[in-house]
Amino acid sequence: MMTRLIFLLGMACLLQACVPDFLLPNPELVVIEAGEHEPFPKRKTGLLINPHTISATVTFDSTCIYDLKSVDQHDWNKVIGLGFVGSKNQDLGSAPHQVDGARIGWRWSPDCGCIELAAYAYVDGQRISFKIGETKINQPTPMVIKIDYDKKEYRVMEGTPIPFTHNKTFAYKTGLYFGGNQPAPHRIQVRIKD
Repeated sequence: MMTRLIFLLGMACLLQACVPDFLLPNPELVVIEAGEHEPFPKRKTGLLINPHTISATVTFDSTCIYDLKSVDQHDWNKVIGLGFVGSKNQDLGSAPHQVDGARIGWRWSPDCGCIELAAYAYVDGQRISFKIGETKINQPTPMVIKIDYDKKEYRVMEGTPIPFTHNKTFAYKTGLYFGGNQPAPHRIQVRIKD
């Protein structure tokens, strides 16, 4: 029985191309290399059944200061979140989190010299995003996404509730992602403590 469980857990990790934290010397540090959109292998992801809360304490260091020298500077990168699986409106080519899901967005703002934070959600394939706060470089910041199935709403870091329309309870955690359409201009490091 135990061998079977270990095998199934190992297969789940391989299928997601993720590395379990316990195998790493510094499990909180998540790195996106220059020219990439996400870590390889993926980190801080996994399957969820009936999730009510996704949370982590996140620290952006000085590698998160960047200048894309274009309007893409205003695109939201993503740090934690989830996507629901099994949408009636989901094409085979669509990522579930871009149909029904919620994430926390982030971007460097040279205007305030800080990291801006956003609610970044998709409801029935329509993107909804808005600024919800700011944090400083090297400042540990608690981040929470709440899913209320009775009210049918996401609440991202106590921001304005985002109503959703689905009845799904099977989801997956999304991890650190750089972009919009531009990849990381240099190595990006973020500490994500679950």
